[in-house]
Amino acid sequence: MGLEPLEIKLSEKPLCRMPAPNAGGFSEPSYGGNELMDQATESSQVFQAPAAYVILFYLLLLAWTVGTLPLIYLKFQQVGFQSHWVYAAMIGFFYFYTWFWSLGLFYRIALDDEGLIVLRSLRRNLEIPAKQIRTIEGSRFPGWFGLIKMKLPRESGYLFCHGKNRELEEILLGIRKMNPLVRTVRI
Repeated sequence: MGLEPLEIKLSEKPLCRMPAPNAGGFSEPSYGGNELMDQATESSQVFQAPAAYVILFYLLLLAWTVGTLPLIYLKFQQVGFQSHWVYAAMIGFFYFYTWFWSLGLFYRIALDDEGLIVLRSLRRNLEIPAKQIRTIEGSRFPGWFGLIKMKLPRESGYLFCHGKNRELEEILLGIRKMNPLVRTVRI
């Protein structure tokens, strides 16, 4: 009972996609995903956050991590790890989860003519039909600086955004046309 790939067409080139989510529960394109994103851009609208903006975010996160870990280590060195190992495990989990979540922030979105949205982050690629997006919330900061939140069926996805951008506005308008039931906030 093997799973055979389904053939899907975004443009004139056929694409293969796995019919079910992978072991992590995420639906990722097969064959690494880079070919899918490159082929998706031929007949779709694409927005990608500026590289400097994304790099600055991760550099600030790295500086925060590197700056706070020695302080925490010094505190535990005074008190002793033996008696407070549970607290050390909790703090370690906090750092792990922060980085895991941050690497899942999307920096690129593509919308094709058939309503398939491809979101790309450093950790994964996510394909989802536009009709499955329930809510799109704009950034709380003025001028769309920050993150756009998209509520998906099983999770929320966050997309880097920096200022008003024509490509991003066209993609959001396209999602609203394909899914008139989507709720928008601050858009």
